[in-house]
Amino acid sequence: MSKNILFISEQKLKDSSMLSENVDPKHLLPIVKVVQDRFILPMLGTNLYNKLQDLVAANAVDGNYKILLDDYLTDTQVWYTLAELPISIQYKLINKGVVIRTGEAIQTVSFSDVQSLMDNFRTNAKFYAQRTIDYLCEKQSLFPEYVNPGNGSDTIHPDQTQYECGIFLGGYCHEDRRSFEERYQGNSYRKPL
Repeated sequence: MSKNILFISEQKLKDSSMLSENVDPKHLLPIVKVVQDRFILPMLGTNLYNKLQDLVAANAVDGNYKILLDDYLTDTQVWYTLAELPISIQYKLINKGVVIRTGEAIQTVSFSDVQSLMDNFRTNAKFYAQRTIDYLCEKQSLFPEYVNPGNGSDTIHPDQTQYECGIFLGGYCHEDRRSFEERYQGNSYRKPL
């Protein structure tokens, strides 16, 4: 299980997005943690994720890890947090049940509008996440923890793409470089002369 060490601060999230300054950290920080565990951990794999958490905890993030964190992971985590935040901000659990927050001078939007906004944020998050994956694939020699995520039963191996498709389209950095016929026609396949 991951530690309660966050890669982005509340202020960084607010400075990097359209999130209002008056959003209570009590409601914000749990979502940042969930996003980090649900989206960032599978993107990085167990060892690289743990390494970054250790560096952040020791306030020793520098070099290639600082570039990864500042130039790639921050944008990814900001957009995934924005995608997950609307529901938790609008709905509250109190002793009388689930309630919707409304203000006197604020007009709430429909759930379909909120869902559309969340989908837009998630699309942006996947874009930045794929940039991060592409960077890690290109610079994997700089991040040995990415290439070797561990081998325990609780090890999470890094995702190779953020996009979902019913058909394999290739493009993985660790992909098998044999041709389609060599991979799927068995060992007896021979290239035509």
